[in-house]
Amino acid sequence: MSIHLEDLCNDYHENKIVPLIGAGLSMPFNIPNWGNLIREITAKYAVGDSSFVKLAVEKDLEKYDYWQAIDILKRYTTVQEEDIQEYIATTIQSKNKRIDDDLLHNYLDLKEMNFNLFLTTNYESILHKYLDCELDPILLRDINFNTQNLFDQKRVCQLHGTISNSGTIVISKESYQQLYSDKKYENILKLVTGTRKILFMGFSFDDQFIRTLIKEHKDFFSTKHYIILADPSSEKIRELREEFGLLTISYSTKEFTHAEGIRAILEKMKGKTSSVIGKDKDTALPISKIVVGAGIEDLQKDVANNLFYKKLKIEQIDDSLIELSSAFYVASEEYIRELKRAAIPLNIIDMMLRKVFIKYKERYADTYKEYGNSEEFLKIVHSSLKNLDYGRLKQLLKDNLADEDEIRGLIHLLAEDEKLEVWWGGNRC
Repeated sequence: MSIHLEDLCNDYHENKIVPLIGAGLSMPFNIPNWGNLIREITAKYAVGDSSFVKLAVEKDLEKYDYWQAIDILKRYTTVQEEDIQEYIATTIQSKNKRIDDDLLHNYLDLKEMNFNLFLTTNYESILHKYLDCELDPILLRDINFNTQNLFDQKRVCQLHGTISNSGTIVISKESYQQLYSDKKYENILKLVTGTRKILFMGFSFDDQFIRTLIKEHKDFFSTKHYIILADPSSEKIRELREEFGLLTISYSTKEFTHAEGIRAILEKMKGKTSSVIGKDKDTALPISKIVVGAGIEDLQKDVANNLFYKKLKIEQIDDSLIELSSAFYVASEEYIRELKRAAIPLNIIDMMLRKVFIKYKERYADTYKEYGNSEEFLKIVHSSLKNLDYGRLKQLLKDNLADEDEIRGLIHLLAEDEKLEVWWGGNRC
């Protein structure tokens, strides 16, 4: 556990923390990172006899020298700043996954935190969508109101532009210097960093923008600030403290994903009794919340186009039994979604699904193979799952064991996965 975690928690409860969100938190949504964006732009514009450009760009990317890579592109190809900005905006829009709560990410965790102001260097608006802010996102440079009100309502401020207005995207060294030479912008940023402590999230700290920002504007960051990092070396922790004045909050990815590690830290900040995963401590599971599950309104969800539903219809199973199975499916779908939100590790969820799948295979062998009746087979599977023995999962899931509706619906959730071959007879869709 980081020695600075207690300080971070205290600062959070004293309303002193402003999160600064980087590209790492948007990666689950298929948002490309800087290196891949520049590689794609290079492939598009470095054509013909420009192989030396690709080689030079790649060497700069290996050193995380994004500005130099962009400078080479602008110098030796026909690409202009405007072309790069438009390409970035178009590419992010095309690659961005739809908002899907089944993705393992931290934006819903941030929604539950007691933050009003969120800063981000990201160009897309996923953070704003998940926070469900009443105020639209705004570029920090466009703030034209009393800055004393900046912390009063929940809002997202984008530091380096937005894909909704590609010309605002800060990409090159020239555009960066132009932005930070603006006195109005500088004064607003000074206000934030001078009255609050920044919590960097979603950065590897190879990000050239942030390194340059802190190095060249140390007066902005004269107080202590924090950064959350995965598996940092002692040398990296020392460098961040000595050169950038940042206190590192670490988590381990040996047992958990990045999202789970960050979630555990956020839970700790809120005052939950969870353990933040550190290399120098025994691994502990992030604390879970009690999941509520699906309600009456959730059961109105239309699932007729889902694969599990089609698998039931193709066997001409009675409509009332299909309707019941659909209710089980919706209950289990919401249950799994809430388990993920509650920081239950994916390997535990996978163990539970494995037990359900094996029970299905047992009933297939001793019921369907012998009697060949799809409807009776379905009833027997439901009955078997209702009384499923969770074994040691009871200890791991604690208060979040599935109820009888949710556990029976899990087999229909598995039927959505074409690779698992969960069928109710010999017919195929």
